[in-house]
Amino acid sequence: METKTFSVVTALSMGLTLTVAVLSIIGIAITGLYPGIFVLSVVALIPVFSKVYAKKMVSRSTGFQRNYYATFTIINLLLILVVLWMTFVIVHDRVLQDCC
Repeated sequence: METKTFSVVTALSMGLTLTVAVLSIIGIAITGLYPGIFVLSVVALIPVFSKVYAKKMVSRSTGFQRNYYATFTIINLLLILVVLWMTFVIVHDRVLQDCC
């Protein structure tokens, strides 16, 4: 059974990363191709896969499930920070063009 913390953090991470990835893909038309968009698109898959795998591991032991939820809660929290940082960098580099 999923922990509430894992569920909330994964949903937040999934929503944020997918929103930013879609907006970045739309932004290609405006500002041109940016290599960070590929990384952002791959990073957006991590919370999706963690949520899908969490639903499939019902038959695993309780200890394994507890370790999984703790590990992926931390990973999803870090992903939120990485996505916010990448969004900041992309906006400043591509949209505001105030680098250097």
